[in-house]
Amino acid sequence: MAMQIKSLEIFMSVVNLGSFSEAARALHTVQSNVTSHIKKLETELNVELLHRHHPIQPTRAGQQLYGYAKQMLHLQREVLDTFRNTTLAAAFPLEIGSMETTAAVRLPALFHDLQQSLPDFQFSLTTAPSRDLIDWVKSSRLDCAFVASPDPIEGMFNVHVWTEKLVLISSQKCSEPLSKQELMQKKFIAFKQGCSYRRIIDLFLSSCHLPAASIIEMGSLDGIISCVSLDVGLAILPISYIRQSHFADRVQVHDLDLLTPMHTYLIADQDRSKWATNMHHFVEHLNKSQVLNSR
Repeated sequence: MAMQIKSLEIFMSVVNLGSFSEAARALHTVQSNVTSHIKKLETELNVELLHRHHPIQPTRAGQQLYGYAKQMLHLQREVLDTFRNTTLAAAFPLEIGSMETTAAVRLPALFHDLQQSLPDFQFSLTTAPSRDLIDWVKSSRLDCAFVASPDPIEGMFNVHVWTEKLVLISSQKCSEPLSKQELMQKKFIAFKQGCSYRRIIDLFLSSCHLPAASIIEMGSLDGIISCVSLDVGLAILPISYIRQSHFADRVQVHDLDLLTPMHTYLIADQDRSKWATNMHHFVEHLNKSQVLNSR
């Protein structure tokens, strides 16, 4: 049979108290049970662990096992405390996913607040379009992700964290308001398929009774807004990002009623029993965070 934690606890008690009977009394069991566990350990390890005289002393083999037993019992307590969500798991960082815009605008303040409250909290961040992030959370590649969606993601745990006002941006050469002809002639610049804001472009043009746009795909926010400033094309982005961008004074912002606000949700597996322990701490922190007052 496999070595039992209980046997190690009994062995350590016998060594610490120097007596089978005292160990039995301290552990609220009978002496025969203590003796049985010690003999089982000696049989499994093929060693003699104790000098059977008074007070009982460990052999050299017993001293060696005592060191291992102390480490194993400490690790057991750490595992129990971690999975009961009372301590952070420093060795298993939280894998967080996010859209580029949220990572650029919203997360720095949230992560600063998190580190102030939980200095030992370990995490990493991966950025990708919302569609990819949803798939990665479902497949347990990520613990959680910040995604854009008009509604909660069906079949998943959702926490609404922010609402973003979307605007259309153009170069300063364009007219205000933009004419239908300009909208038809201009290309749009966006992230690859799966980005929630890219889908908004199609919905916006459809509401204007215009055909789908030609899309230039780019992999960075600065790349998108820089190209817009040079009149390469148009883009739809959150106003919160535009305001803090160093390209803000080089683009023209078009505030359109047809662009409905977009919600940002933190998503995770719907079954909390599947969460790694730091996920519980992260959600608890979100619920208390002052950074989310702006949502």
